[in-house]
Amino acid sequence: MSIDSSGRTDKLEQAVHSKKIQNVCALGPEARFDYFIRKVVDFEEVWGLYDEGWATSELQGSVVIPFWPEEAFAAQCATGEWGGFTPRSIPMQGFLEQWLPGLHSAAQMCQVFPVPDDVGVVIAPPELELLVREELQQYE
Repeated sequence: MSIDSSGRTDKLEQAVHSKKIQNVCALGPEARFDYFIRKVVDFEEVWGLYDEGWATSELQGSVVIPFWPEEAFAAQCATGEWGGFTPRSIPMQGFLEQWLPGLHSAAQMCQVFPVPDDVGVVIAPPELELLVREELQQYE
């Protein structure tokens, strides 16, 4: 796609991307969870927030680690208690083989696709691993 001297194509792509972010964030937590599963398998990566350590919260009496399907969604949540954090990619293999087992052994939970006005879905690491692996099987 060519870009004219006004940069119109870049502006259009930014507007489309911004609208996508807005529309996906407006979905309910279960729909965002389904989106997360599909996209992390498509892109073979998961996103977290990092600043001298990974972002955490406490929900439902457990320490939770938030995860997003794309960098832009993670960046949108780098405010408040996570101000100063930046999105960081986690490769799928490491997520499945190290992250989720480690979170499980530490009795921590996964917070999937929170948005600024909703906590998303809180799920045990083994359950999240099972759902991601089931989706991966559809791609084989």
